[in-house]
Amino acid sequence: MRLSGLASGLDIDAMVKELMKAKRSTYDNMIKNRTKVEWQQEDYRSISTKIVDFRNNKLSSFNLSSAMSAKTSEISGDTAALTVNSTSPTALGSLDILVDEVATAANTVFKFNKGTTSTGQEKTLSELGFNITGGDAVIEINNVLITAKGTDTLSTLAKQINAVSGTAKATALYDPASGSFSITATKTGSTTDDGNGSTTNGLAVTGFASTDVTETYKDGKNARVQINGIEYIQANNRFSVGGIDFTVKGKTASGSSTAITTTQDTNKTIETIKSFVTEYNSLMNAVNSELSEARNRSFAPLTSEEKKELTDKEIEQWETKARSGTLRNDSTLSQLVSDLRTTVTSLIGGIVDGDGKKLSIGITTGGYTEKGKLVLDEAKLRTALESSPADVSALFTGTTGVFSKMSKSSMTALNSLSKKAGTSLVSTDLNSSFMENSALSTQIKSMKSRESSLLTRLDRMEDQYYKQFSAMESAINKFNSQSSTLGSFYS
Repeated sequence: MRLSGLASGLDIDAMVKELMKAKRSTYDNMIKNRTKVEWQQEDYRSISTKIVDFRNNKLSSFNLSSAMSAKTSEISGDTAALTVNSTSPTALGSLDILVDEVATAANTVFKFNKGTTSTGQEKTLSELGFNITGGDAVIEINNVLITAKGTDTLSTLAKQINAVSGTAKATALYDPASGSFSITATKTGSTTDDGNGSTTNGLAVTGFASTDVTETYKDGKNARVQINGIEYIQANNRFSVGGIDFTVKGKTASGSSTAITTTQDTNKTIETIKSFVTEYNSLMNAVNSELSEARNRSFAPLTSEEKKELTDKEIEQWETKARSGTLRNDSTLSQLVSDLRTTVTSLIGGIVDGDGKKLSIGITTGGYTEKGKLVLDEAKLRTALESSPADVSALFTGTTGVFSKMSKSSMTALNSLSKKAGTSLVSTDLNSSFMENSALSTQIKSMKSRESSLLTRLDRMEDQYYKQFSAMESAINKFNSQSSTLGSFYS
């Protein structure tokens, strides 16, 4: 039990605190040193997420053929006959197309002479003459049974059929005005035997027996087109030929044809390269800022006691200065900058055009103070793309292109940072956890262990001081008690 100093009149707590002050300064310095390492680890994570984003999200998307070798298509002639869905980067030249037949789906139309009563109400299936057994009418469409009540109407039946259209492979439509009930296969194309006793693309409907209905069936048709003189026949209307995906909409007008011409999408490529330059400059600026940021050695991390003396704003300002320069001249980041700048020299060199002449692609570097910043002349880039699009694309893409080389350099840096600081190779989350086996994680763990041991010793030392003062207080109390007893004999 700790005594408060009532007997001695001393402020024991204050005296112990003062005695421990010098001892605890060592512990406080240990906390500050660990905080510096933790800040450094967090700053490594921050810059690592930028490198991951540049490599995994930006470079990977820039390196797609759809980004660097995109094609665009133009339709001429009978433009109503078809629409272009997409154009592959490998598409070349043009297609001359004649649409001889558009694919249609098999269809059955049941025409009820009197679908409504004299008052305009829809007749029930029973009233229309459907076979009713046990109060129900059973319709079968492509081997799928639909059970309707005799009191249901054709509108209700259409809804029931559409509810199972996925399995019945058919949809229904009822027009009360004309008394027509239509069932259409969901797939286009002419009916074919699949060899197992069933049909493909066909429509088999039973159960519409009625005394007052006419039935008309139309088989589906295959699409039939001529592309550059070659006939193509298939069950649906969507074709993919020569890297061009298109859908036929109608027959080509007599004496006409439809032409699809593909060309390099220069604007798309320019936008990709502009985005690359922006992202590259952003990363280089972030890394160079960390490498050149000055250290403020006169500002150390604050202890919890020191923070009590400051406002939140003052704490923020102090820690900003104390935290600066944690990655100054870091070898891994310096190497990354060097590798990336070496890679871009191939872009600055440009390409050789068809006449064997050097042709700039409009990419240069800024002045010395801009530390490798890329500058893009869009007009020169456009000229190069219009002259030799494949050569420009080859500079950036492929296994030896700029994107691939930068990806490898970035991965090398990420691996090094991961071993050093425990940062993730794939995450862009600023709150992602650190790997425990990294150099800094191991160091921080060891520092915490030493802090814990020292804190235990300090607690014991503090307890010892209190025991000594408690013993003094007990002695004074005993002396005072004895003095009081002796005094009573002479009173």
